[in-house]
Amino acid sequence: MKMRTVLEGIGASLLLFPYYVPFFHPQNHPIYHHGLPITNLIGGLLVDLLCAAILVIGLLVAIQYLRPPVQRIVEAMFAGLMLWSAVSLAFHVLIDLLFRITYWGHIWERSVVVILASSAAIAYFLPRPTKPAVGAIRLMLAGLAFSALWIVPQLIHLALLRPPAQHAAFAFEAAGSHDSSKQRIVWILFDELSYDQTFDHPALGIELPNFDRLRAGSVSFSKLKPIGYTTDRIIPSLFLGVRIDKFRSTNEGQLSYWDEAQRNWLAYDPNATLFGLARRSGWKSAVDGWYNPYCGILAPTLDFCYRDPGIVLVPIEEYGASEDLSPLANAVAVPNEIQAALTGRTKNTAAEHMRAYLNIMAHTQAIIDDSRLRFAFLHIPAPHPPGIYDRRSHSLRPGGNYLDNLVLADDTLGVLMREIDASPSASQTTVIVSSDHSWRIPMWRPAADWSAEEERASAGKFDDRPVLLVHFPDRKTGEEIHAGLSEMLEHDIIAGMLRGQINNQEDLDAFLSPRLH
Repeated sequence: MKMRTVLEGIGASLLLFPYYVPFFHPQNHPIYHHGLPITNLIGGLLVDLLCAAILVIGLLVAIQYLRPPVQRIVEAMFAGLMLWSAVSLAFHVLIDLLFRITYWGHIWERSVVVILASSAAIAYFLPRPTKPAVGAIRLMLAGLAFSALWIVPQLIHLALLRPPAQHAAFAFEAAGSHDSSKQRIVWILFDELSYDQTFDHPALGIELPNFDRLRAGSVSFSKLKPIGYTTDRIIPSLFLGVRIDKFRSTNEGQLSYWDEAQRNWLAYDPNATLFGLARRSGWKSAVDGWYNPYCGILAPTLDFCYRDPGIVLVPIEEYGASEDLSPLANAVAVPNEIQAALTGRTKNTAAEHMRAYLNIMAHTQAIIDDSRLRFAFLHIPAPHPPGIYDRRSHSLRPGGNYLDNLVLADDTLGVLMREIDASPSASQTTVIVSSDHSWRIPMWRPAADWSAEEERASAGKFDDRPVLLVHFPDRKTGEEIHAGLSEMLEHDIIAGMLRGQINNQEDLDAFLSPRLH
């Protein structure tokens, strides 16, 4: 067996199993959201790379014993697969990692058969140009193999990392005396809640009585201008009061963001956030949410924290791998996914989303009932897709669409408001209901599960207005603000409340007055 064959097998494995690529994300997003350790996950990935290399080497050796016409066709099919894998990898890096478009996989699954058939046809009908073309592709594979000299050591380095002590804690115990006489803020953020779909143009047959009831007794902002497109940028921006368009993280989860004015990366300081202000002002704080690693980036300022990752954050977890499993068990995940793709089975992302919703809701009542926690932030994973609700039976189940999830958000608001009204601090609790961003039609419309009902409701157009409602205790009348104000206003209002400058409707009116004229 020639050394070049070995190199070709190693290079092919790097193309066939690109699940390692997100670990080399320049801004370190996957590990930032997932957290350490990732030892067994990477262990499974390394086993997959090794097995793929061995299988390809065996294939290349076996090809040499075929009759020349058959050998030419099989080599061409192999070369076509490798070339298409290189294109898929490039799109994965340039589109998925940089622009968060997640539907390239569907195109690849549907196109690979066409590529294999086309390669075989070219080899059969055009034998003369086939040989040099195949030789060039195989030479490329041999050259790519040398990338393993830095890819494998880097993966091993990440596998050996352990979380620092200050980020290992998952929750922080609330302490202090019970006092229900002080002002309290419960900030409920519904992920992907659209102002247009909730209030202005609800879809036919969609009724949202809890949102309507709350708006009737709140200050609402009908033309709020969003400060971003993705949750991992918007919410840290609202906490800090600084718009974050680019961020990066160390492997240990230390967050920094790009400051355009200073043209420099600045550390994300939890003490400069609303939760830092709350602590300095004598407020105890709690966070209960999903996706963003709240318990790490806000650790010094919180008295209680629960965070559910909510969705797959490290590549091979999408295929059933887990840090709780052994490397060998994780190594089976990717082959299982390939088999599922070939047989037409789809991943059950709805079950994972439903689990996250239930886990988060399991903590909300305890937070609301504990009046010592005077500043509570609840990040609810609804109406964010995928569908996990049946709006007709008002029951959780995988399936449905954004409109079903919208009714889930309304039902959830009803549950939370009843808990707030029954809490010891009800008469002192200001409720803020908001969303990070609106329903992102451009993101979800290309998905395989986009429904005709969603198409009719959205008309294919993206209304980018998020929601912001401010409800003071015992407030019975509503007020709608039509000025085009930045979503960052949310931070400023809450900061004024934490400082004791905004305690009632009159204070808020005085705060808004110069911004409306």
